[in-house]
Amino acid sequence: MDVQRSIYREDHEMFRTAVRRFLEREYLPRRAQWEPGGALDRRLWLKAGREGLLCVTLPAQFGGGGDFGHAAVLSEEFARAGVRDRALSLHSDTLAPCIASLGDDVQSQRWLPGICSGETILALAVAEPASSLENDPTRAVRDGGHYLINGSKACVGNGMQCDMVLLACHIQGDDGAGGLSLVIVELDRPGVYRVSHDAEQPTAAELHLVNVRVPVGNLLGEAGRGQEYLDEVWSQEHQLSAIFSASQLEQLLLQTLAWVQLPDGAGHALWGQADIRRTLAGIKIRAVALRLLVDHYLERRMRQSLSNEQTAIASLYASETLGQCIEEIAHLHRAGDRQSSLHGQRANGSVTHLHEFIARAL
Repeated sequence: MDVQRSIYREDHEMFRTAVRRFLEREYLPRRAQWEPGGALDRRLWLKAGREGLLCVTLPAQFGGGGDFGHAAVLSEEFARAGVRDRALSLHSDTLAPCIASLGDDVQSQRWLPGICSGETILALAVAEPASSLENDPTRAVRDGGHYLINGSKACVGNGMQCDMVLLACHIQGDDGAGGLSLVIVELDRPGVYRVSHDAEQPTAAELHLVNVRVPVGNLLGEAGRGQEYLDEVWSQEHQLSAIFSASQLEQLLLQTLAWVQLPDGAGHALWGQADIRRTLAGIKIRAVALRLLVDHYLERRMRQSLSNEQTAIASLYASETLGQCIEEIAHLHRAGDRQSSLHGQRANGSVTHLHEFIARAL
């Protein structure tokens, strides 16, 4: 892409090789057998954990041992493969670091080893579900050494498969001072019910809590500061999303450049059309600009923390740029299909693969 990258160290590139091998040998072959939107095979969670691909930014004592550069490499390689596994990323790059940063020693020793190994799968329960008829948000009431929790939440990530959720709720009384609090809820507790409510996303769930007793030791951080903590959580997620978008756009462009040079049934290639070349030149300009922006913030993030404003800039620009370019590539794709059908040409393997890649991107 005409961009010289010098961000990553040798250990990052060695890690990239391990991620690529896992994707090619384990993840992609099994993914091809899943239903659209289906949950990640639990055996793959355990395999990823054994190979050190989960929660890479966590301390080594729990199974991590990497830095943000390793998380970025993971994001880039999933983009290169044309796969956005939001459940895996939410678990490893968003929720696990949140627990690690807010949890005390007892909580860390209790939860993090299983989270890093893939034995314990996390999901996020923050928003009230659209189908909820209750006016009051999910609330917890102190009852001795426990919280008694009632309410409903939309559960994202591996909602139907997870073992624990990071729950945002209001704690009544002086504890929460009226603000959101974050509480870990194990889903094998009595009174926890979940149902799949979206046929297109069977991993999403509605979580219903009826007099669920949770130890007060499951409170993360200070009561009432949950929104502040969540803002920090989303900051890292936004930057990784920008990294993913930059790599996905580059991969789409590379595949499209190869495709437009394929001859049709009459021996003509789309590359011969000046307007096609101009369109692709414009996409490349934006891909290079996006790469420079993302790498600028990535390099800074590996040396120091970024502000929420900086990560928001990267995420918004990346999302808008990728969306615009995907629309233009899809338009080229439709033009190529029309040209091929005029000459009675059937799609070959490269074209079919690009079809699938664009469909996943959309």
